[in-house]
Order: sequence, then structure tokens, then C-alpha cells
Amino acid sequence: MHPSEVVAAMRRAAVGWIVLGELAYLGFILTRSWRWQVILRASAPHASLGDVTAVTAIGFALNSVSPFKLGELLRIGAIAPRVKIGVGEAGATVVVERVLDVLALLVIAVAAAAISGGGSNSFGLWSGVFVIAAISVAIGVVAYLMVTHPQATLAIIERMATRLPTRVATFVDTFAESVLKGFASLRSPGRLAAAGALSIVVWLWIVAGLIAFFRALTPQLSLSTLVLACTIFVVSQAVSITPGSVGTYEGFFLLVLSTFGARPPAVVTAVAVLSHVANIAILLAAGAVGALWLRVNRPALPVGLERPIPS
Repeated sequence: MHPSEVVAAMRRAAVGWIVLGELAYLGFILTRSWRWQVILRASAPHASLGDVTAVTAIGFALNSVSPFKLGELLRIGAIAPRVKIGVGEAGATVVVERVLDVLALLVIAVAAAAISGGGSNSFGLWSGVFVIAAISVAIGVVAYLMVTHPQATLAIIERMATRLPTRVATFVDTFAESVLKGFASLRSPGRLAAAGALSIVVWLWIVAGLIAFFRALTPQLSLSTLVLACTIFVVSQAVSITPGSVGTYEGFFLLVLSTFGARPPAVVTAVAVLSHVANIAILLAAGAVGALWLRVNRPALPVGLERPIPS
């Protein structure tokens, strides 16, 4: 298709739908922050919603422009000193988040397929969804076994670490203990259920945002079919290879939505470009607000590092 066709389609976009799409992306950040706080408080009871929201916003702002989800590393490094936990512990909470993400998306996709009857028309897309879901379930099961059998887990890790240099072995043992603390939410059925329910809401916000941008340009496809198609598309973005997923975002969006009958390609591509640019813009804006929050609300220094009060 010619770029002029895509631009012409974007010019016909309804502003009201675009605003709704942007608000949905903000809802994603706020609800995701709330869920992370629920997970974090299993081992860090003083984690504040303000700090967690600020760090989440900054992390996803970086994710929106970097390859390989580097914002996750920033989130781990930024939240650990804020809530006074180890880096391994913070990393474990992010792993729990990602497992819940995939399972929530699978639940939404299956429910939408059951309502729309569109699952059989998605050709080989389901195979990729189930592969990612199976990997996530396996990670979740391993994490659960580790946290429910901590002594055995640490004994195995210690035995493996004996082959390493003393300093490295000590670090590995300490890091493993920290990771187990981060999986503490897996031992609380109530906390895990709350995080699971919030996970579904988290991704319904993103799906709703994509649907809003789709409706801004075209009325085709039923709501249930759109929910299914957008959910499968979101799963396809689990791994970001290019900076900001530029190119892969638009390519997978065109592939998935066209599979479900969205036409013509120029309009579908226009939806992809518009939603992608709007997503990056709102995440960068939220990240800027988050950075300002962290700068204004700096954590107090430990007493030993504070300057002495002059007499």
C-alpha cells in the first residue's frame, strides 16, 4: 500500500475515540501499579502506591521506546531501594507479574472466542498463544514449588554454587534467598486471587484502548471479535525486538486483524500506526510525571549517611 493511503485514512479518525483510547492506556498504568503493589506488599508491606505507580510509569515509558523490554530492568532497580528490598526480590515480583499477564490474556482470549465463535478462523495464531501460555504456567509452577519448599530449594542452589568461586557462591546464595522472598505472594491465596483479578482488568484496559482506536477509523468487526483479535495481538507483543516495537507492532497488527477479516490493509495499518504513536506518547508523558514524583518524594537517607547537625 502507498503511505498516502495510510495518511488519508488517519485523517478521517474520530477524535472522541482517540481520547477514549488514551484514557484506557492511562487506566492500564494505574491498575497495573495497583496490582504490583498488591504483589510487593507480601514482602514489602510499606510499598506506597505513589512510588509503585511512578516506577511503573517510568518503566513502561522506557519499554515504549527500547527493545527487549529494558524498562523491566529499570523498574526492578528503581523499586528495590524505594521499598527497601533486594534486587532479586523485586525481580521475582516482576516475574509473578508477567506470568499473571499471560494467563489473564489467555482467559480474555478464550472468553472472547467462546462468545464470538471466531477461534476457528484464527488459523495458526492460537498455537503461538498456547505456547507462550504453557511457558508462563511452567515458570509459575516452578516458582510456586520453590517458595513452598524454600529449604530444599536453597539446599539445591547451595550445592550447585559450591563449584563456583567463594565470592560468587556467596552472592548466588544471597540472591536466591532474595528471590524466594519476592515469590511470597504465591503463598497467599487471597493476595494471588486479587492480583489475578486485577491482571484481567489490566489487559482489558489495553484491549479497550486498541478497540477505541480501531473504532476511530472503521466500524467493521463485532465487539467480541475485536476483543479476541486485539488480545491475540497483545500476546504477540510479549517480546519486543526492535526499539519501541517499531515495525513489528504494525506488522503483527496487520497480520492478526486481517486474519479476522479487517479490511482494507491501508485502514488497518492506519489504526496500527495511530494506536502505536498514541501509546508511546501517553506512556512517555506518564513516565515524565513519574520521574517528577520520584524526584520530589526522595526517600530519606539512612541515619549513618546523613550529615551531622552543626552545634
